[in-house]
Amino acid sequence: MKFNPLQFLAPLARRCAGLALMALSGIAVQAQSANSMAEYRVKAAYIFNFAKYVDWPVADSKQFQVCSAGRDDLGGALSALDNRLVQGRAIQVRQNVAMDQLKDCQIIFVGERDSKMLTSVVRQMLGTPVLIVTDNQQTVEAGAHIILASAEDRVEFDVNLATLQRSNLKASSQMLKLARNTKPAKP
Repeated sequence: MKFNPLQFLAPLARRCAGLALMALSGIAVQAQSANSMAEYRVKAAYIFNFAKYVDWPVADSKQFQVCSAGRDDLGGALSALDNRLVQGRAIQVRQNVAMDQLKDCQIIFVGERDSKMLTSVVRQMLGTPVLIVTDNQQTVEAGAHIILASAEDRVEFDVNLATLQRSNLKASSQMLKLARNTKPAKP
């Protein structure tokens, strides 16, 4: 029997190729995860800026509550807002807030994964000065005030002026200039 080195090298080459593919797919998953986290941080920064550029009726509380309805909290990025100051008040981030406690919030975020809740949240908050923000672009007509939209590695936002007006909230002209779209207020 003659020694054939290819007989031993072929299985080794297949194993190395398999390991290389697994390593590359792991890198792709990490890159995708890093991109998602960067997007979540940008969306959280938008929410912080909405808190700065939307006027609420006078509040007695020293806390400014940013709440997530459901489990989607932008991958934990909302928690970075905790204790930051906005409009002279410290932000308190609350996650997975029960429907009956949402009235205590100034901003409610309803994430895409929890979009089934959006209609209920809008109905519950109807006419109250609570800003409702979502990143589900499929729910434009559901009644959210601001929709965060991701397109081509950018995050933009749309503003529904009619729902803002019904909630006794007013967005600054500076913020509205930056919006991708604004749905006009009803006369």
